[in-house]
Amino acid sequence: MEKKKVLNEGIWMLALFMVLLLVTIYVPGLSLVSSLFLVLPFLVFSAKYPVKPSVIFGLISLLAASVVGGLGAVPLALAFGSTGIVMGSMVYKKLDKLSIFMAGSLTFLLNIILLYVSTILLTGVNMATKMNEAFKRSFQESVDLMKELGQPLPEEAVEQIQEGISFFSTLTPSLFVLVAFAAVLLFILVNFPILKKLKIDVPHFQPFRMWRMPTSLLWYYLILLLLSFVAIPEAGSAWYSTYVNLMFMLQFCLIIQGLSFFYFFAYIKKWSKAAPIVLTIFSILFLPLLYLVRLLGIIDLGFDLRQRLQQKP
Repeated sequence: MEKKKVLNEGIWMLALFMVLLLVTIYVPGLSLVSSLFLVLPFLVFSAKYPVKPSVIFGLISLLAASVVGGLGAVPLALAFGSTGIVMGSMVYKKLDKLSIFMAGSLTFLLNIILLYVSTILLTGVNMATKMNEAFKRSFQESVDLMKELGQPLPEEAVEQIQEGISFFSTLTPSLFVLVAFAAVLLFILVNFPILKKLKIDVPHFQPFRMWRMPTSLLWYYLILLLLSFVAIPEAGSAWYSTYVNLMFMLQFCLIIQGLSFFYFFAYIKKWSKAAPIVLTIFSILFLPLLYLVRLLGIIDLGFDLRQRLQQKP
């Protein structure tokens, strides 16, 4: 009876995945929405059953994807399928939500990297380089057009923008990480409520105000700053690329720490829930404010401001 139940549910989940996959591939207007639910069949199945049938279900899904969508659909099925199975298996084992989030993010990130490297090896085309060249070419055309119209941009401004485009290209590894983490966060926000409706026990996140980065993060940040004075990162070097990406990710984590502290401060002061949300929005829109949030994160991490606030009468 149990095997029959597993088989029946596997068929239904496979059918759901095929529908979502076809919509994602062939219906451009709905593809962005449907892609958020591509992990759902794998989440549901692996949250109910052990790893072995979940892996078998994943392999059958890859085969089915290649039949209905061609070989181009296999990487898509692999990325969403493996991420869904990893997250669902952790739900089955009743692990905490943060562990599920981290494991899902790392799995999705690994798939992004594999797809990126495979594309370079198979086609010889580096999409990051191509995009960088396209941006530079488009910008140069805009500069030339403004010259023809008699409104040339200052040379300093042109150089700064070109450096910004190159810098953006250097951040490709960090952007991969952010995309993976943001995608999995969306998967959780969209799909976990559905799992609850299906009577699957899913864990809860701690409130954002309780999020804290490890204190060691601050030491990594300070050590990296000191290293940049000892060995100055020069554009184009391997050290430059390493430094830029590590610093970007560390600063991003410190910003999260700063925002989390503000949510904590607003909570203990019984401010309106809208106050920290407004600050978050303004921080994204106005970069100088984001620098202050990062500084707040550094101070909170270094001096444990939350503990000090809670000790006050």
